[in-house]
Amino acid sequence: MDKLVAFFKNVWFRRGVAIASWAYTGFMIWVAWISYAYYLEFENPVPAFVLYLFINVSAMGLMILSRKQVITQVNSYILPPIVFLITFFGFGNWYLVIPPVAVMLVLFFVNTSNETLKTVLGTMYLLLFVIGIVGLIGATRFFGEITFVGPYLSKRDLNYEQLSSDEEYRLVRYLEVTSDRSTMGYYVEYTGDDIKLPMGVAKKVLGCERIHTAEYTSLSQNFVEWKIRKINGKDTEVLIVDGKSVRENPYLKKPLSSSSGSGSSNGSSSKPSSTSGTTSSTVISSSSSSG
Repeated sequence: MDKLVAFFKNVWFRRGVAIASWAYTGFMIWVAWISYAYYLEFENPVPAFVLYLFINVSAMGLMILSRKQVITQVNSYILPPIVFLITFFGFGNWYLVIPPVAVMLVLFFVNTSNETLKTVLGTMYLLLFVIGIVGLIGATRFFGEITFVGPYLSKRDLNYEQLSSDEEYRLVRYLEVTSDRSTMGYYVEYTGDDIKLPMGVAKKVLGCERIHTAEYTSLSQNFVEWKIRKINGKDTEVLIVDGKSVRENPYLKKPLSSSSGSGSSNGSSSKPSSTSGTTSSTVISSSSSSG
């Protein structure tokens, strides 16, 4: 038992733990990116949250163990702005936000760095959170929901999704119902950018392309669908809007030069272009899961 205690107190062991703890910081940067650019879907959110909670609690334990190491002390000062981004972009998705916020707070107070430095940085980070979150709440209160990726993720129709024949592209729908106006917005997403998660998937929303906006009448009514049309003598999968207008897949590098005729064979595969999506609205949300 004494040898085990001595092993855990060994300075080189704790330095190794401190270095390994930076993997958690990298993970938090990844979570911040996911909460910003992706829509999260989980088959069963509870086990996914338990796994996420386990990762956060384990990381907190390791960093408490190495709290006297300079590496961990530096880590404790880098985490707050990263966690702020998770809080800001994932605001309202508390299952995603609360665990890293708890880890950040505990680590910030238990690390044994200079108290003056801790006070100064603590004040700066507190102002960052207060001003950022209060500003977000105020903007939401006065201007409505906010997003930075284009569509309003909370208005995504979870029961509507059409894949192209090669399953490289996804047609999704967003429903916006207000007292003044009710619309259906159709967007195309590239499935190759999706990220497979344990018990779920992160669907890339940032850069998605809007195809059509129609008046909301009924969920059973579909204004956009994939069809095969013969373009320049070649069977090509396109989007048919309102049953007549032919729209090219916005991710194709080359625009279609013709929209006549029809075919019945499988659509050809294509790669997404490097251009970013063009959407008309801008607001924040995270997911089903990102909460």
